[in-house]
Amino acid sequence: MRNHKLSLACAVLGLAAGTASTPVMSEPAANAAPELEEIVITAQKRPEKLQDVPVAADVLSARTLANANIADLSDLNNLVPSVQLNGTINGRVPTGIRGISSVSNEQTVGISSGVAITIDGVPVPSDSFDANNVAGVQSVEVLLGPQSTLGGRTAASGLINFTTRGPSDVAQGFATTTVTDDGEYRIEAFLSGPITSRLEGSLSLYKNTTPYPITNLATGDKTTQDVSGGRGKLRFNVTDDLDVTLMVHSELTQGHGFNFVYTYITPGNDLLFTPGPFTQAKLLPGITPSWNNLAYASPVTTAGADHRDGDYSVIIEDRLGGGYTLTSTTAYEQENQDQTQDLFAVDNFFWNTLTGQTVFFNTQNQVTTVKQESEEIKITSPTDQTLSWLAGVFYSDVNVDETYNRTLPPALIGVHVIPDTKTYDVYARSTWRFTDATSLVAGLRFNHDAISNNYTQYADAGVSPPVYTSVSSASSNNLVGDIALKQQFTENVMGYVSYSRGYSPIAYNTSQVLTSNASQTPVGTESINSFEIGTKGSYLDHTLNFNADIFDTIYNNYQIQSYAYAPGELTPPLNLSSVGKAQTRGAEFSTEWLATTLTRLSLSAAYIDAKFVDYDNAPCYGLQTAAQGCVTPLSGASPAQNVSGDAMPNSPKFKFALGGEQRVPVVDHRFEWVLGGTYTYRSSAQMLPDQNPYAIQSGFGLLNLSAGFGSSDGRYSATAFVKNVTNHHYFSDVEDFWSGPWNGNAVIGQPARDSQRYAGLRLSVSF
Repeated sequence: MRNHKLSLACAVLGLAAGTASTPVMSEPAANAAPELEEIVITAQKRPEKLQDVPVAADVLSARTLANANIADLSDLNNLVPSVQLNGTINGRVPTGIRGISSVSNEQTVGISSGVAITIDGVPVPSDSFDANNVAGVQSVEVLLGPQSTLGGRTAASGLINFTTRGPSDVAQGFATTTVTDDGEYRIEAFLSGPITSRLEGSLSLYKNTTPYPITNLATGDKTTQDVSGGRGKLRFNVTDDLDVTLMVHSELTQGHGFNFVYTYITPGNDLLFTPGPFTQAKLLPGITPSWNNLAYASPVTTAGADHRDGDYSVIIEDRLGGGYTLTSTTAYEQENQDQTQDLFAVDNFFWNTLTGQTVFFNTQNQVTTVKQESEEIKITSPTDQTLSWLAGVFYSDVNVDETYNRTLPPALIGVHVIPDTKTYDVYARSTWRFTDATSLVAGLRFNHDAISNNYTQYADAGVSPPVYTSVSSASSNNLVGDIALKQQFTENVMGYVSYSRGYSPIAYNTSQVLTSNASQTPVGTESINSFEIGTKGSYLDHTLNFNADIFDTIYNNYQIQSYAYAPGELTPPLNLSSVGKAQTRGAEFSTEWLATTLTRLSLSAAYIDAKFVDYDNAPCYGLQTAAQGCVTPLSGASPAQNVSGDAMPNSPKFKFALGGEQRVPVVDHRFEWVLGGTYTYRSSAQMLPDQNPYAIQSGFGLLNLSAGFGSSDGRYSATAFVKNVTNHHYFSDVEDFWSGPWNGNAVIGQPARDSQRYAGLRLSVSF
């Protein structure tokens, strides 16, 4: 949704609410007209009114996130039409905005995600899980389209910024708990206030267990994810103009069970050999692969993942004379990951059955440590001048240390890879108001990226001496920027036209099969040119907001990760390559209407046409024939196809979110009912870059309803809700990398948290 408090009146729809946002609103003063709340964003490195920023953006409040019962980052799919995020269970989140996504895999590390994710402005490494969970977050800001000027090297497609709660000069706090009929529970508490006359503090604590609609029929267990953590902050008011804020964050995420189920396998095909002993009936008992399947069968009981995060930062803010502010942000993050993956998710230790050897029990393991240290120093000028500006320098060093092991004899793998990325950046942006109504906004950023990779491969699962060790390093310089012309048509209505140039940095394929000790050649820089025209306005005495934009973005040397087509191979090669060109163009709009002080209506929608313009060496899908475009090169390389003109993966052309809220005061307006509902729809989408015809998810809609009762001042509330009322099954991630072992075409999907109907109750108290 294009606002942090978007909703649509259930009184009009005749519905009782689900994920509609229910913002806390104080009673208006006598004779005061109702108005929509003003929204402020910080994702562009200074507080700004959303309606004043010449960038398409969405802001989601904590209340919106809570009412939507957001389980993880990928649930933003149902709140922001232009966002495409794959599932987060036991893995990283391939992120996409406006149809441009990074199709990533846990085996490949050290590459840019394409969408920058920051927490309080501090970037989260692309290999980290630190932003998968949204507990303890005050708001989520989504900037659409390339944001390289202020977002840096990872913001090729957009930027998502999490803002967290912090210290306050008055005591305040809240506690909330959520339980559902399928076993979910959530507890979150926050406390903030003064400690001494010069010291303020805050503490946020949270714990939750989230079940996913995925059942292992062999054990009867559901896949679950447990998250517990806390964030503490201390703000020292050293002087009236100098603040020092210390932050400590610790979090443990534990996944239990596998996260994929089969949606299609070529009829009659068996695992490893066809015909062979491992038939679908034997390995998938009671399971029919389909888009309605929510189960797998496996004797593996150790599948899952542990992610332990520790984040620390020191922010020094010095308010200089004349309205200038100097800010230093020093941050450090370390995440320890330990993942055990269920290979093929079948009901048999197949290698033991086939050979009698107890050397492989259907698992592969990955242990990773991600470390990042960063420093940013920026200065901002006052905004009430003809020429206002901000400028800064940024440095970060991201180091990943990963071991990846599999003991399956025909497909042994043992790798140890250590990519390191350092970036040295200088940036500036200015706003020149050369008339009362017309402004020119322009920015530049210079990035120096230095990457290295120490990559060792073994003949087995990391036991014997290494076969090959490749040590590589490279660097690149990139100059990016943006320019926008902003016109204030009236006091409350503006329009803008903008151009931005972005990039994705050079990268190494850290899952490449080595054939010597020679240094690797990095994949080249991706360059981006983006054009946007938009308008933002407040109408009807600030009771109606309407924002709209059209955009056209071209990606040259587009970087994409995909599995090569390798018939009969248990582990097809995972390639990172630069295709010729990709493009996304479309239109977005959002509107919110405060019809009365008690009734809100909203609609947010996006039409996006994202496609490969030039990609003539794409991998084939399983059993794709020459007549269907799959050609084997004379060089003996993997079969390939030309998908130029075809759709980008996981990019529905049309999405919308319709929401509503109706408040019904009772007992002299001291208490109220809050009724609401949302309906989201997305059109069909090809989920994979190889255009697999069995990986197309049909269009569908989701209806969510809720009804709450509480005090009118928002201090106490109880809300009952139902998610996915019509019980429509859908998948947040789809893959076909197991086609080789099944000797045909095999597609698996990850069911979303709400791909099965569930109901719950949320209780909240605040002061």
